[in-house]
Amino acid sequence: MNEKTDKQKLPLSIKSEQEFLLLMEEIDREMVLENIPITARPFRAVSKIALRYDAIFFPLPPNRPPKSNCFDALEISIRIHDWMKQRYGKRLNVYACLGRVVIPLRGALYSINCPIVYGTVKFVCEPHTFGQKRELVGVKEVSVSNILDSIENATPALAQSINTEEAIKITIAFTVGMGAYTALDSIKDIEYIREVIGDFHASVSHLMAHESQPGLSKWASLQAVEKLYKAYISQQGEDVKRTHSLQKLCDQATDLGLPSLPKKCINDVQCSAGVRYGEISVSVEDAVKAHLVSLEICEFVAQHIGKNLERKMPVIPEIKIDGVPLSQFCQQYIHS
Repeated sequence: MNEKTDKQKLPLSIKSEQEFLLLMEEIDREMVLENIPITARPFRAVSKIALRYDAIFFPLPPNRPPKSNCFDALEISIRIHDWMKQRYGKRLNVYACLGRVVIPLRGALYSINCPIVYGTVKFVCEPHTFGQKRELVGVKEVSVSNILDSIENATPALAQSINTEEAIKITIAFTVGMGAYTALDSIKDIEYIREVIGDFHASVSHLMAHESQPGLSKWASLQAVEKLYKAYISQQGEDVKRTHSLQKLCDQATDLGLPSLPKKCINDVQCSAGVRYGEISVSVEDAVKAHLVSLEICEFVAQHIGKNLERKMPVIPEIKIDGVPLSQFCQQYIHS
């Protein structure tokens, strides 16, 4: 073992910046070989150094520059985090997002972040409160999150000009995404599911690229649904067929107990391999539709996989617009 037990710990003997830098390069190489995620490396580095030296180090030291020519445990702890910031920069930021949903808005594509949620959060869609600072953790009351704040690159002018129809579309898209990504997160240890999540990320990235690639996006949506059906079939103990036909996979899954979906849903996502090479033209509108429908299919199948495994699956409560439940709001809007 490289790491020392308590009896083998050395006295803290780092006396110079050069010694510290050599130590950090060594520690970082260890973490690379151990596949430690970059976001976890500052804390793991503190832990590794604490196992080497007979001193008390600080996982969360003060956020200030280290004192010059001072190498006690506190200053070394500060130096570790400072070294990591200089080496990895923004890559240290924790990506607190399950996934993204693409929606067309005012002639452009926008992506909505679906956040990781702990406990209970009330989501609203309120143009007039866009950008307002909110408590992330509810103490006396449930914390509130405005969906419009989750739209990447949205400006105050755009958010505050959102009309009723657009608010409905944004809310529906967000609800679909949250339903799909939270269901996937609950079964992410199952075969195929990590690849499904990767395909959804690819579907969004291809649409949101500087030069949108709708063909590649639609293919990624197809791959996500294909693997999800294969995950269901595999969980039922059946052999998985090598096919890109969603209908064949859907039929096989239905024979194994999964309720069938309307053929239109399957047709909206189905495409041939030629879309990857531009041999078959795919419009941005078609790719966005495939992306959103694939997320709906995803929640449906993932929920059934989770229930078959007797897992407690997430339930997304109905979101409110201006304090009114979405379904009721839609009825009022249609009849007004």
